[in-house]
Amino acid sequence: MFISLPQYEFPFPSGLADPDAKHWRVMEMRLHAPWFLLTVELPDPEGLEMSVSYTLCIAWEQDLADALQAIDTERVLGLVAMIPAWCSPTGQWSSRQVSEVWLRTDAGGKSVTLKDIAGEEFDGGIPGATAQADAASELLLRLRPSKARQLRPRQPASGRSRRAARTE
Repeated sequence: MFISLPQYEFPFPSGLADPDAKHWRVMEMRLHAPWFLLTVELPDPEGLEMSVSYTLCIAWEQDLADALQAIDTERVLGLVAMIPAWCSPTGQWSSRQVSEVWLRTDAGGKSVTLKDIAGEEFDGGIPGATAQADAASELLLRLRPSKARQLRPRQPASGRSRRAARTE
């Protein structure tokens, strides 16, 4: 799903990265299907109460389910579903903030159902696609509104406002 080419590799300092990792400035997507951004807070090994997080770009719903089953979901800071233009109301790529992830199992197999912050259920961003009502369900993630970090918008500092403040 995600593709990168050698000319997009970023020469990251070796002492700051995993020795087997490669870093990329650009990635391509040739398959226009929904994908996910999962942001997870790392535990603070030093106990310094410093928050460090990482974000995974996940191409498939089942990989998202597997990732959520493998981590402590209390560490999840956010989840965004990236919706391709062909199934977006805008005709452009768009995003939906996800508040819940459910793993559904029915006669057809397993599927992932998502709920956005408006309470609307969807499967991988495809409008109108939902699991069968008789599917067995397992809640994999529920993000509470308080979990989202409230960032304060930056206040623009223009020279004019600083000068006005000094003369008053």
